[in-house]
Amino acid sequence: MKLRKIAILLALLMLASSLASCSGTETTETADTTASENTAAATETEPETEPDPFAEMDFGGQDIRMLVSNQDKNGRIFSTFAVISNEEGLTGETLDDTIYNRNKTVEEALNITFKIEKKEWNETSAIIPKVVAAGDNVYDFYTCDLNLLLGHVQSGCDLNVVNIESLELDQPWWNKTAIDSISIGDAIYAFLGDLHTGYFESHNTVAFNKDILTDLGLADPYEHVYEGTWTLDVMIDMMNTAKTDTNGDAKWTVEDQYGLSMFEGNWSIAFITGANQFLVQKDENNLPVWGGVSETFLNAYEKVAGGIFNEKSNNAINATGSLPGDLELYRLMFIHDRVLFLVTQIGVLKNMRDVEFELGVVPSPKNDEAQNDYVSLIFQGANSFGIPVTNPDPERTGMVLNYLAAHSTETVRKTYMEQTLDFKYIQDKQSQEMLDIILSTGTFEIACVYDWGGISGTIMGQLNNGKTEIASMVAKLDKVINKAMEKTIKTFAEVGQ
Repeated sequence: MKLRKIAILLALLMLASSLASCSGTETTETADTTASENTAAATETEPETEPDPFAEMDFGGQDIRMLVSNQDKNGRIFSTFAVISNEEGLTGETLDDTIYNRNKTVEEALNITFKIEKKEWNETSAIIPKVVAAGDNVYDFYTCDLNLLLGHVQSGCDLNVVNIESLELDQPWWNKTAIDSISIGDAIYAFLGDLHTGYFESHNTVAFNKDILTDLGLADPYEHVYEGTWTLDVMIDMMNTAKTDTNGDAKWTVEDQYGLSMFEGNWSIAFITGANQFLVQKDENNLPVWGGVSETFLNAYEKVAGGIFNEKSNNAINATGSLPGDLELYRLMFIHDRVLFLVTQIGVLKNMRDVEFELGVVPSPKNDEAQNDYVSLIFQGANSFGIPVTNPDPERTGMVLNYLAAHSTETVRKTYMEQTLDFKYIQDKQSQEMLDIILSTGTFEIACVYDWGGISGTIMGQLNNGKTEIASMVAKLDKVINKAMEKTIKTFAEVGQ
């Protein structure tokens, strides 16, 4: 099968490039002493050069049209698929230039031209249904907040990309774990991968103030992560140690020191996802099932509710008073050196450019040491890709997106990891390794994405208030949850095929 061969060849070429890069580390002395021997061996055994898998992929200069949900009204970037400032050329900003060069490389390789239309997130949400309702062939693909995109899906606006053979979602440049976590049955409508940074920035992370950590004589979170001992209990103990009524006035103000700062809302459940516990499970047919909250979920929930959210003073967002700056208080408290841990999205680390202390980042803590892997929650509003049903050639679009994603792993993703975050926002190599762990373990809580019967909102409301008992309350929602879930399953089986 031609498309499969292309994917395999592309993967081999990427591997060859990586190996060539590694081999370049040999010393000059070794190279000199073995040059003639290697030359002779190469003459005898030189393998045939792998053909360029895209050499025959010539789309005749066609326009590839995309609608990009690029930013909100405050200018915050949601999808850096193409940056406004660099469409006409290089800017000198490393990430912008990497994206620009990536796009140009793909355009030249496939003989296409990208036509990029950027809108604010709420505009994108309204445009797609209108275009589809009119039957207009306007966009080949688009990006949008995941929860909004899935609203389009349930209105019949998007294609089921399982049927697009050329997309190859099992390749490593796509986040198959995250994609599978929000798929239902044999339908996939939203997909994510290395080709856009807006999705990277929606991963949950725990940033920490190294100066406070050192002053308190606390153990290094990096070592805990490496040893598999970075757990909820460890983090909670550190938080409690850091929390200090600095001036002794028995009032929790912006002048005191806190163990934690975070926007509670829909981020509080990140601790439970990090404990590898989920509200909704799936059956053998990849269909969501609801049988009530599991005992293991309840155990993790109680640990978080009782250890983190049991007192309002545990979270610096509840401090009285104000600090200079235009950001939310939970960010300002960390920036002004008053907080040990900041729980937030990776994208928020941009605000840490000018902090006066050294910071680090680690993934969400595990439930306990018996848990095998770290798990990082991806916000349900993460920027995702969709293909409208009005697309005239889904296979061509799949090929373009597949090549874009493949060509992004060693360009866009690498630059995002090694340069933008490493040199601008964090000051150590270990944090870069931590970011790689976070991006490699990202997944969604499907209950937060679809919020059947209001279950996730209910749970997080209780969690934020430190309520440890939820089983009886959740049981009252059983009927409405199952009804809403059945409707989603039925809709996904019918639309976009």
